[in-house]
Amino acid sequence: METTENNVTPDKPGTAPPFRPGVSAHPPEKKEWGRRVGAWLARVALALCFLAGFSLSLVPSGRATLRALSILPGLLAAAQPPWEEPVAEPITQSERTLNSPTGTIYLDIYAPATDAPPVPGSREGILLIPGVGDQRKDAQLINFSRTLASSGLVVMDLTTQTLIGNRLDAGDEEGIVQAFELLQSWPGVGANRVGLLGFSAGGPLMCLAAADARVRDKVAFVTLFGGYFDARTLLQTIGRRELTENGETQPWHPVPYPLQVLADTIAPLMPNNDGQMLVNAFGPNGRESLSPAQVAQLAPSSAAAYHLLAGDEPGLVDANLAALSPEVRALLSSLSPSQVVSQIRAPIYLLHDRSDQFVPVSESLEFAAALARLHHRYDFAEFGIFQHVEVRANSGFSQLVGDGVSLLRLASEVMQAGS
Repeated sequence: METTENNVTPDKPGTAPPFRPGVSAHPPEKKEWGRRVGAWLARVALALCFLAGFSLSLVPSGRATLRALSILPGLLAAAQPPWEEPVAEPITQSERTLNSPTGTIYLDIYAPATDAPPVPGSREGILLIPGVGDQRKDAQLINFSRTLASSGLVVMDLTTQTLIGNRLDAGDEEGIVQAFELLQSWPGVGANRVGLLGFSAGGPLMCLAAADARVRDKVAFVTLFGGYFDARTLLQTIGRRELTENGETQPWHPVPYPLQVLADTIAPLMPNNDGQMLVNAFGPNGRESLSPAQVAQLAPSSAAAYHLLAGDEPGLVDANLAALSPEVRALLSSLSPSQVVSQIRAPIYLLHDRSDQFVPVSESLEFAAALARLHHRYDFAEFGIFQHVEVRANSGFSQLVGDGVSLLRLASEVMQAGS
């Protein structure tokens, strides 16, 4: 039987060569071409992996996205997810106080427990006001602060005697500036990497501080969640019990708490016993309704304020706003970001619950429109997974995913601004 040199039986004409271990079924030139293509694809894959790793670790936008991804689960939960705890960076918690013209400033500081980073000043800092009232023991606030600190940030939660007393005072700006400068000097924190975050009525106070000439060029970003733009238009919406969004008017009914805060804020400026009557009407146990005889006892300016909060004269809102005392109108102006927005240098990020019953979403829409007119760097997102500034317990999966993408986008932008 005739054999080849390698003792392999020759193939019959017209048949495909059988598969034999160690012997190629393709011509040598095709085998070489396949090797080259495979090697080229491997190089491309390695290059892409390298670029992705480089972006997520060295490029600011990549680092910001990676950090935002790491904290997103904690931001959407009332407590840190159990699976995240073993890998989270250990943190420390401490308390400090500062003195300001309006009283004591209370600080809760959450910081990484590790030593200062190898690169001095490479850590970011966030100064946070959770809103009106004493929120220091709130579970979601604590989790939020711990989540950020576990990702390597230094978080300073701030409240004041005025806020704890359910009131707003523009004088708190001084204490906020002091706290900002303290956070700038915190071990490991970069002086130009400190941003401001304000929830609800804490947002307007953050805007006042961001516009302060002592720090406005050093603020890395301003993030406002559920805040208002102008105290006058806020009171106007409350009085009318309706808001305008994208040119369409729709009913809007506030919950009692913002009415209480506004009453407590303007009451000291009212004559005689009018302030106390207003506080009693809209306090925690208030009826939100005075009898006609009681309203008749009020000064005209005090009666105007009462009708605005009670919403019982929606057709006279503009007249009642005009009837407010000069002192109350000046107070509303001093508490409005609209008065200082042109003086803020940092990028501004706006977040709002589209069905918010504490502060209408129209306030953030007006804020965004003003920023667009000023050509000021900003971003804005509406959400449905929050109830004012707290995560809703009954959000559906699709809503969590949709809003989670928007939250991730803004969180990435904020992280990049701080880096």
